[in-house]
Amino acid sequence: MDPLTALAIGQAGLSLLGGINQKNAADRAAAAQQRIGEFNAQIIERDVNLLENQRTIINNNALISNTRKRTQFRKVQGEVVANFAYAGIDIAVGTPMAVLRENARELEYEITVDKFNNYVTNMQINDAQEDAKLTAQMSRMEAGAGAAAMRAQGKASLISSFGQAAKVGYNSNIFGSGTAQTTGSTSI
Repeated sequence: MDPLTALAIGQAGLSLLGGINQKNAADRAAAAQQRIGEFNAQIIERDVNLLENQRTIINNNALISNTRKRTQFRKVQGEVVANFAYAGIDIAVGTPMAVLRENARELEYEITVDKFNNYVTNMQINDAQEDAKLTAQMSRMEAGAGAAAMRAQGKASLISSFGQAAKVGYNSNIFGSGTAQTTGSTSI
């Protein structure tokens, strides 16, 4: 084998090796990007669970608050009845009954407002959970797209290296097809 043929074979082999190495590097980078995207998505999804815990705490606080308000209401109503009775005023009619009813309306208003505020807070938690789920999904999709682009770049490098190796082989007559071709001003 003459030195020019050996050089051409070496050049073709190095071109192929370079393409294979670039493809492998791109595949490793793509896998790393997928892992990063999945890791980010899992962190984001953790927020969904934290929001659910927050919902439980908020709902329990609302129940406790309303229970305490009802207990306090019963105490106040008892004091109102006792004060009117102590004063010798009939509590079944007139001002005492109006005071008791007003106290009851005020309690129902406060409990209704608390329920509404709790409902709004739960809607906000639902929205935040959905947002977190969509963000996690986007993280996975972005990582997948980036990984696909890296894999495609690696495949393009490999295909290019095959083309370069074939060109070197053809130009140096390694494949036994006629005379050596020239590239530019250099003959191989």
